Amino acid sequence: MSDNFYTDNEDLRFYIEKAVDWDMLFELVEHGTPEEDRPASVRDARDNYEDILKEIGKYVAKSIDPVVRQMESEHLSLVDGEVVVSPTFAKIFKGLKKLDVYGLPIPRELGGLNAPATVYLAASEMIARADTSLMTHFGFHAGIALSLLTYAMRDPRTKWVGGRPTETPYDDVIREICAGNAWGCMVLTEPGAGSDLAQIRTRAVEQPDGTYKLNGEKIFITSGHGQYQLVLCRTEDPATSPGLKGLSLMLCRQKLDGKTNVRIGKVEHKIGHQSSPTVSLVYEDSVGELIGRRGEGFEQMLLLMNFARIGVGFEALGVCEAAYRCAKEFSEQRITMGKPIGRHEMIADYLEDMEMYLRGIRALCFEASQKVERATRLEQILKFDPPADEQQRAALERKMQRAKRQARDLTPLVKYIASEKAVEMSRMAMQILGGVGYTTEYAPEKLLRDALVLPIYEGTSQIQSLMVLKDQLMQGLRDPKRFIVKMARANWKRVAEQEPMERNLSRLFAYKYKGLQTILVRIARNKLKSTYEMPIGSWTDALFSQWDPKLDFAPGLLHAERLTKILADVAIARILVKYGLRFPERRVYAEKFMRRSELRCRHWLAEIEEHGDELLAELAERNSAEAKTTAAA
Repeated sequence: MSDNFYTDNEDLRFYIEKAVDWDMLFELVEHGTPEEDRPASVRDARDNYEDILKEIGKYVAKSIDPVVRQMESEHLSLVDGEVVVSPTFAKIFKGLKKLDVYGLPIPRELGGLNAPATVYLAASEMIARADTSLMTHFGFHAGIALSLLTYAMRDPRTKWVGGRPTETPYDDVIREICAGNAWGCMVLTEPGAGSDLAQIRTRAVEQPDGTYKLNGEKIFITSGHGQYQLVLCRTEDPATSPGLKGLSLMLCRQKLDGKTNVRIGKVEHKIGHQSSPTVSLVYEDSVGELIGRRGEGFEQMLLLMNFARIGVGFEALGVCEAAYRCAKEFSEQRITMGKPIGRHEMIADYLEDMEMYLRGIRALCFEASQKVERATRLEQILKFDPPADEQQRAALERKMQRAKRQARDLTPLVKYIASEKAVEMSRMAMQILGGVGYTTEYAPEKLLRDALVLPIYEGTSQIQSLMVLKDQLMQGLRDPKRFIVKMARANWKRVAEQEPMERNLSRLFAYKYKGLQTILVRIARNKLKSTYEMPIGSWTDALFSQWDPKLDFAPGLLHAERLTKILADVAIARILVKYGLRFPERRVYAEKFMRRSELRCRHWLAEIEEHGDELLAELAERNSAEAKTTAAA
């Protein structure tokens, strides 16, 4: 049993001690801070962050990991409209409160510790390694505070001095969360409105005093017994503002003046995450406060969900770490046919694949967290403390836009590959342990139960893959010539590049561009026969002049997940190569990952190129027949 979930993790320590760009993050999080209030140097700040993670790592190992089974046996209940959590669950969060970690990424001015969000996410990984129920609930403390801070950036009532927030409309909420006295929740899902948020029916009607009254029901709300609820609801007339255009975001308090404002309907019974409350919420003339402007709810919720998806990536990473460690330890102790099963060729292959993906996912998570934070902080500086010099301001604007693009590209890949691999690795750990892995005496059965929801909540894996597909195809369609140049460069470098790692990486990029090219060509072929005969560089005007995504995306929709898998592997390989070139001891991980990745990408590309024409034809025929029947009726 570990004494510290930070110090025992060589790969996690590598990112904290060497890989993370602390110079960049330090300047961003401390921007505008008076000299007397900030750490003396980047090194001092990093040492402080590391000390925090060591304390959390020790707490997780000593006070959380040994009691997760006991905690799960102490079932949740709903008594007189109040959620009663496990006594062990409550005790653990009291301990985290004493560690003063709820406000890790929140500015000092608002009661936080002013650490980069990357530190907070690293702490989340360690908690998730012990128990995802705890990490899920932990995330609805600082996660909600950060979301409100993000909304405050867009609120004219917020006061800023030197690029730092000194007063926001949500100060009382943020401070209460930082102190560990409250938490919040994201309230989206309704019966019949899960991934399709345009179907939301919960209504909010403005009152003479400027507040709103909400009516409706929400389901599957994680930590929904929280005091502060960010509720997506309908404020506009569906006739004039249909679908997503009619949604607004509200801040509702579960209790208002000591009385119930939002009723908790029930506590869900789940196969996993059994210590974390998931509830239904009933709004019956519940009082809410508009966040931002009416009709902006979907865009505002996306700001929250994008960070939440990075958080799920780190949560899944913790599960992957636990699954790999469990399988590795068992394989070294279990003797069959005269040797540990870890030295049997098949098991050794499984373990190496788990390890390479574990390291790769961690690389992707830390890369994405830094890009997201850089984009957010630069936007804040440009809005509230822009450089006086026009050229400097323009340079900062370019950096922000680049970081936003990178964050947008990486976020769905993190959510997709980390959550899918958490399920896969938990399942493999169970297989390696054999019969005992199926019992409650060993970790895999719980890891698998907890992992199964990760590809579902905060946007399903399929939604993530469709986001990836849309962005990649639109980039190719908007600038086909640039796409062709990138593809040609990858094909040239796969042969001419002198550095072996760079050459291998270029081969993976070639698979990426070939997959995209195949999908683009099929879309063009289906869209316009005349377009298909044109050079690819001339497609843009012809395609966009008559574009209907619902009808014309079919070849892409079929292969969205295959393409996403290729893109995730390429993104991971790129990051591992970057660190392999900087740190010679990391080279082996990049090389091993790419050897395996090339085989995978080759397989997924073959499926994109050779599979699906018959299925698409059948679907088109069925859709056409249904349309004719409907028209006749």
